[in-house]
Amino acid sequence: MADIVAALLTSHAPNITAKPEVSDPAQRTRFLSSFEVLRQRLERAHPDRLVIFANDHLQNFFYDNMPAYCIGLADSYEAPSSGSSAFLRIPERRVPGDGVWAKRLLKAGWDAGFDFAFSQDLEFWDDASVPLHFLMPQATVPIVPVMTNCAAPPLPPPKRSYQLGAFVREFIEKECPRDERVALLGSGGISHWVGTPETGRINPDFDHQVLDWVRQGRGEALAALSYEEIEKGGGNGGQELRNWIAVLGAVPGCKGEVLSYEPVRDWITGVATVWLEV
Repeated sequence: MADIVAALLTSHAPNITAKPEVSDPAQRTRFLSSFEVLRQRLERAHPDRLVIFANDHLQNFFYDNMPAYCIGLADSYEAPSSGSSAFLRIPERRVPGDGVWAKRLLKAGWDAGFDFAFSQDLEFWDDASVPLHFLMPQATVPIVPVMTNCAAPPLPPPKRSYQLGAFVREFIEKECPRDERVALLGSGGISHWVGTPETGRINPDFDHQVLDWVRQGRGEALAALSYEEIEKGGGNGGQELRNWIAVLGAVPGCKGEVLSYEPVRDWITGVATVWLEV
């Protein structure tokens, strides 16, 4: 049986790297310092690969063809590409993928009733590039991206993302070699409103409730939230919690250590980092 050796949750707001200087210096220092703690812990876990649950922002997928869930099958990814590199102020680079492992996950999903889409060519912006910039600066661990539609309603229900995480755990435990070491990353959130009349709003009350449930290992409570409840409390950007919920579904009952939470007004997001005690 393979092991899940690390599980972590982060925000991926683009201004974390695109405009770090506009934020309050104390908030910025506390938040970015927590990424360094996560990086060191992830490095000590020595994963063979990193499964990253993330969401596209209408850069790879569009309203003419919008998958609920998509697995990346490439052997490398632009994270970031030249265009997104200039915007995010992160050096352009390719990170390794694991197409063979990803195809096995895809086929196992079909057998288990998950009708995944797949892609051989994904370009990452802040969704993966921002957290990976801090967590894997050397880009030596291959990633397997599992993308969820969090941006273009109708969205898959949160409880389905929890089931997705449970499936990924079962695949790792039953289908992977005994000595394999897998890390999980949920990227997105927490509260933020983007492209709406409330753009710039952050709701710390909602964020603290989310983080309290994560601390308590109550992923099922997050999974029970409806689209409407998330939209009201966390905004359209809060729908990215599906990526966190997937990780929580893979490590049910595991309690979270919240390393940082900052409602950064100039990043228009309540940002957080969490290490899960697997």
